[in-house]
Amino acid sequence: MIGRRRFLQAIAAGVSLSNLAPLPKRKRLVVDTHLEVWTLNAKYPFRHPEPQRFQPPSIEAPIENQVAVMEEFDIRYAVLINPRYYGWDNSYIADCRSRFPNRFVAHGLINPLDPQNSTQLEYWIRERGLVGMRLSPIYHSDQTWLNSAQNYPLWKKAEQLGAVFNFYIAPHQMPQLEDMAKRFQGVKIVVDHMGKPDVSELPPYRNYSKLFSLAKCPNVWVSASEPYEDSKTKEYPYRDTFPFLRMIYDHFGAERMIWGTGYPRPRWELPMDLELQLVEREIPFYSERDKDLILGLNALKIWKFPERL
Repeated sequence: MIGRRRFLQAIAAGVSLSNLAPLPKRKRLVVDTHLEVWTLNAKYPFRHPEPQRFQPPSIEAPIENQVAVMEEFDIRYAVLINPRYYGWDNSYIADCRSRFPNRFVAHGLINPLDPQNSTQLEYWIRERGLVGMRLSPIYHSDQTWLNSAQNYPLWKKAEQLGAVFNFYIAPHQMPQLEDMAKRFQGVKIVVDHMGKPDVSELPPYRNYSKLFSLAKCPNVWVSASEPYEDSKTKEYPYRDTFPFLRMIYDHFGAERMIWGTGYPRPRWELPMDLELQLVEREIPFYSERDKDLILGLNALKIWKFPERL
C-alpha cells in the first residue's frame, strides 16, 4: 500500500503514480552526502558572492527540518553544505553541526581568490569544526585560479588538515582539477552532481569524457546526485540522464560513487522517499552491493563521522 503522504508528495513532484511502489525492506546505512540548509534568521545575514544573480529565498530550510527527515527515513548521517546565500561566512552550518554533532559533518565555502584562504581553511576546520570546503568554478568564466600556484598553499593546508574538497564544476574544467588531484593526492575530492553533463551531447561525448580522466586519481569520487537538474524531459525517473550515470559507473565503479539529495524539506525537488526509490528501484545496473556502497558505505571512506550516541 502507498500511504497518503507519499501519494501527495508524488503529485507535488509531478511523479506518475505508476512509478510508485513500496520501498524495499532491506536495511542499509544511508548517508546524505550533500545537504544545503539555511535560515531566514537575521543572526545569519545573506552575503551572496554574486549579488547580481542572487534571489533571496522566500522560504527557509532549517536544520530542524532535516533532523526530522533523518529520523523519519532512518538516515544515519548527512554532510551539510553551505549554500551560496551566505558567501564565505560558514557560521550557520558550523552552528548546525555543533548543535547536532552526532548526525552531521559540514563543508563551508571559501574564496578561491583570497590570498589568505589557507588561513581561513585552518580557522573553519580547527576553530569551528568543519571538515571541508566546496569550490564552485562553474560560476567563474575565468577559472584560472583552479590550478593556479597561488592556491597551492590552500591545497597543502587541506592535506595537513585532512580536509575534503567538493567541486561544483563543468566538464571543460576537469583537466585543471585533475592537475590538482594529482599534485595533492592527500586531499579527498568529490565531484558534485555527476559533473554536470549536457544530456543532449551525443557520442562519443568529447566534452563530458573529460571527467573520466579523474578516474585515474584514487582520491576522487563522483556524486550521483540531482539528476532532475540535468534532465531535459524533467520526467521522473529522469532516464535521459542514465547513459551519463552509466558512464560514471563504468569508469569509476560503484566504489567511487556517492549519493546526496541537495536540499531538505520543504525545498525538495524530490521528496526523500522518491530520492531513495530512484536508487533502490529505478537505476537498472545497480546491484544490491552497489546500492549499499553508493547510499552509505562509500561516504565512510571520505568523511570521519562521529559515533552516534
